Amino acid sequence: MTASIYDVAKRAGVSISTVSRILNNSANVSEKKVRAVKEAMEYYQYEPNQFGRGLVKQRSNIIGVYFPFHSGSVFESSYNLELLKGIERVLTRHNYSMVLISESEEYSNRVKGTPRFLEYVRQRKIDGLLLSGLNSKSMEEEAFQQILEEEYPVVYIGKRFHKKGINVYAQYESYRHQMIKTLYAYGHRKIILYFYSGHQNYLSAIVNRAKDEMEDLELAAIILPHMTDIRQELTADMRKYVTGGGYTAICSPGIETTQIILSVCGELRLSVPETVSILSVEHKNGEGRQMFPQISAFYVPAKDMGSGAAELLLDMIEDRSPDEMSREYETRFFDRESIRQLS
Repeated sequence: MTASIYDVAKRAGVSISTVSRILNNSANVSEKKVRAVKEAMEYYQYEPNQFGRGLVKQRSNIIGVYFPFHSGSVFESSYNLELLKGIERVLTRHNYSMVLISESEEYSNRVKGTPRFLEYVRQRKIDGLLLSGLNSKSMEEEAFQQILEEEYPVVYIGKRFHKKGINVYAQYESYRHQMIKTLYAYGHRKIILYFYSGHQNYLSAIVNRAKDEMEDLELAAIILPHMTDIRQELTADMRKYVTGGGYTAICSPGIETTQIILSVCGELRLSVPETVSILSVEHKNGEGRQMFPQISAFYVPAKDMGSGAAELLLDMIEDRSPDEMSREYETRFFDRESIRQLS
């Protein structure tokens, strides 16, 4: 196994930042430490990666923002849009620009699944990287771990699954569970629970927890297809579960989906909330208020998450030690007009 900068630092008995300073020929490092680091490098036959953090001397003042491959446009999601607004807000304030790095199916096939952000890192097109939608045990996660070992400046947005690295998150599993509990408290026992495909890894844990805590609950957990195909799926679901199955509530993963659900309910003459209640996630504060009826929602502050991730990344790039390795953002419940009290 190839040795990393962490192995060199451990054998030399110094910090990673000290190794980085020595590799950069920086001053204020004792000769004793220099000798120890050089001995460790020889022992491991360690070749410093030119893209590692502390070795990037030329700045582009450009930050890469990466989204893994999924069918459809990144811009179809209000979550992604708010995230990008937050990132841009911070970067422009600090005289940085951003480049959006997204995958296509053709690219994934051509390079056998190698994430495109590695190309930007290796060619030094960017000074740092923000990753969104990262899943464990994926090609993206393997590449992410690689650049972590190289001390490349990177922050990921989502649930923490590494001891190393810095992330921002909103406890997806927790607030989706709270949404189910909210509908349950209103008396709903038969609930349709929708997930986007990027969150399907969370489905089992969320469903199992809900059923353990609420034994008389019936959940229809459904992974949604691409947004362009969603209307047909939702229409079939409303007929099967609401009209034919007596389900009384829908837990929607986002306002863009909720808009289509409302339209389908109108076509099928399913009154909201009299026939079926709707509780949605919203990523832009007040989105649900703009609908009729006004949609009750759990607000996830995606713009603030984007800003926070960008701030932490710039701290790394400018060699300011971040105060935290993981930053959590609270969700808020807004009770409006779309949930009916059953009992």
